[in-house]
Amino acid sequence: MISDTTQKLCHPDRSGAKASGVEGPAFFHSAWSSSLPSAQRLASFCLFALLAFSAACNRGTSQPGTLNPQSAAKRYPLKGKVISIDKQAGTANINNEPIPGFMDPMVMPYTVKPPAALDQLQPADSITADVVVEPGKYWLENVKVTGHSKTAAAK
Repeated sequence: MISDTTQKLCHPDRSGAKASGVEGPAFFHSAWSSSLPSAQRLASFCLFALLAFSAACNRGTSQPGTLNPQSAAKRYPLKGKVISIDKQAGTANINNEPIPGFMDPMVMPYTVKPPAALDQLQPADSITADVVVEPGKYWLENVKVTGHSKTAAAK
């Protein structure tokens, strides 16, 4: 038990208060227990726990793109020339200009989405598009022909 001298030193403004057997300031314990009935204390505790839990649940996902796969995708503007088209595979080989922040100029196959966009392309066409990049895959969207090949114009 706490001596009267210790009680007066720890709680000089509450000289008549006696410390309880619970650790912590006697003032807090007595004020808390006398001002709220046990049902209200339980309700207050539950409310606090619920708020803390909901705050922890709303922090966002730990793995980007888990809920919305498009959120992890990066987009880059592409300008290039169509080299060849493989409608069966849904791809086109494109000789792209440099893509800042992504790649140097090169010829490479790109999947085209939607596949029906391949119907507008002819070898030697100049195009613009968006390169969409996700971990482990990439494709073209919003393909626009900016200049037709001479053979396509002659037809």
